[in-house]
Amino acid sequence: MGTGINSVLMHIQTFYPAIGGAEKQALELSRSLVSRGIRVTVLTRRTGNSADEENMDGVRVVRLRTCSGAFDAFSFMVLSFFYLLKHAPEYDLVHVHLASSHAVAALLAGKLTGKRTLVKLADGKEQNEITLSRKNIPGRMKLKFFEFAKPRLLVLNGEVFDWLKKDLQFGDLPVIQFRNGVDTRKYTPLLYHEKISAKTALGFENVPVFLFVGRLDPKKRIKEFVELWAEIFSEEMARPKIHLVIVGTGPEETPIKEAVASLGLKESVTLAGLQQDLLQYYRAADIFILPSIAEGLSNSMLEAMSSGMAIMASRVGGAREAVKEGENGFLFDPFNRVEIKECLRRHIADKSLAVKMGERSREIAVKTYSMAKVTDELLAIYNEC
Repeated sequence: MGTGINSVLMHIQTFYPAIGGAEKQALELSRSLVSRGIRVTVLTRRTGNSADEENMDGVRVVRLRTCSGAFDAFSFMVLSFFYLLKHAPEYDLVHVHLASSHAVAALLAGKLTGKRTLVKLADGKEQNEITLSRKNIPGRMKLKFFEFAKPRLLVLNGEVFDWLKKDLQFGDLPVIQFRNGVDTRKYTPLLYHEKISAKTALGFENVPVFLFVGRLDPKKRIKEFVELWAEIFSEEMARPKIHLVIVGTGPEETPIKEAVASLGLKESVTLAGLQQDLLQYYRAADIFILPSIAEGLSNSMLEAMSSGMAIMASRVGGAREAVKEGENGFLFDPFNRVEIKECLRRHIADKSLAVKMGERSREIAVKTYSMAKVTDELLAIYNEC
């Protein structure tokens, strides 16, 4: 058991106001640690018009001014290294979000200063930083350094944990299975009449609303889900009374818009774009969909579970542990259109199914994924490093 942790430096490439899964989790974890009396500094790069330094709910955020263009990542790595050396007396441990080039700076600085360092991997087995780094020379050089530095790796699901423990290159590294957390006080279920009001506020009818929240990236397979949605409408004798809401932006946004238009789905599919207030959508929706080919542990899925939504997710990554088949949702092969449509049809046939599953989702979120519980576990990990 190590000595107690009083101060933590969160090291991440981008941070608020940029909002993605990693950024959101880093912010919420930092706030939760501060509430426990831990001093937290977030070290990140400056983007847009964001301030060089600011305080966010007790979290100190330091943004480094990096070179633009091709040297952006390299300059962030170098600047981070010197910052970590200079300010080593101010923190007890570095928590690196994502095993990208900045993780090299943190690990090297940790070797020189004796500071404990944790590196959190994102995504699933096929898409995480180790797998992708093996496909290019700079990435393989980075992984060689990881072999030397022997970082403690935080992974988000059993699939990645088991794979890494068997990996010839990294099987002897200390790998710790962790989980993302969700603010179960913010994301709460609604009563029946409140749910109807939430739907009305967004212009939806009182029909089962399916929701996706996330980056519109090819690996999420939302365009394919839209095509499958059209098949459901063409195959059913009566037009299903269901609605699909897609919240987010990304490289697939235009192809998805074109698919919705060409397939005649404008009445049953809403493309909401990027939204800052996601709570209103969780409150209005009934079933959360996550048809990705790879995931670590989706923040959006956890927020949906905490909000009392049923889940339909690919049988990959953290969803395999968070979704209890037939209890709080259904799991499917992301490439099996028949299987996915069967899940949809079960909800079409029985509207009460989403209600019962949503109640179970809430129970699982509170018991296993609440930010309070996750923070307890993280502090234990910190102190055991």
